[in-house]
Amino acid sequence: MSTGSDCRIHPFTRKTLCSACLAGAFLAAAPLPAARAEGDGTAALVPQYASLPGPERMKDADVTGSLPRTGADPAAPLFSGSVANGRIVLRKGAPTGCLPAALREVVADLSVRFGTVSIESTHRSAGRNRRAGGAGHSLHLACRAMDLRIHNRQRGVMAYLRSRPEIGGLKIYRNGIIHIDNGSRRSW
Repeated sequence: MSTGSDCRIHPFTRKTLCSACLAGAFLAAAPLPAARAEGDGTAALVPQYASLPGPERMKDADVTGSLPRTGADPAAPLFSGSVANGRIVLRKGAPTGCLPAALREVVADLSVRFGTVSIESTHRSAGRNRRAGGAGHSLHLACRAMDLRIHNRQRGVMAYLRSRPEIGGLKIYRNGIIHIDNGSRRSW
């Protein structure tokens, strides 16, 4: 139920709120500044937000509750960090943003354990999948699969991938490319 074009029902309290209501609530809670006269004789209120720190204190971690910045961003995921430092090499035309986070995490772990990993193929269009010889129901079509290559030592890679519960489909081709996906557990 809304009473005006700018009114909305708050999702948690289920009360109708509008900009006029909110402005009144803020003005009632904050001390009113001295009114100043406008050119037409009316008084204009200057909004005050007493709870916000000034701009000079917004960078202070004690005031904002933020963690201090260091050289490396501790919140950066392992995958993007590995791409940035060259442990994971992305082939042009192999998007990774659409991949499930669990598969990206597996690849990041691979790069730490076994060395540089190249991601050769991820999402494919139906035409590209046909040209690559992919199955008609390939998980590459849904960006749930990737083909990759390990550049350094390879002993133990397949055993490691088999041990990861996030991996469903697993295959190594003759050319050394490894296929992983998050479908049902299988190999072919």
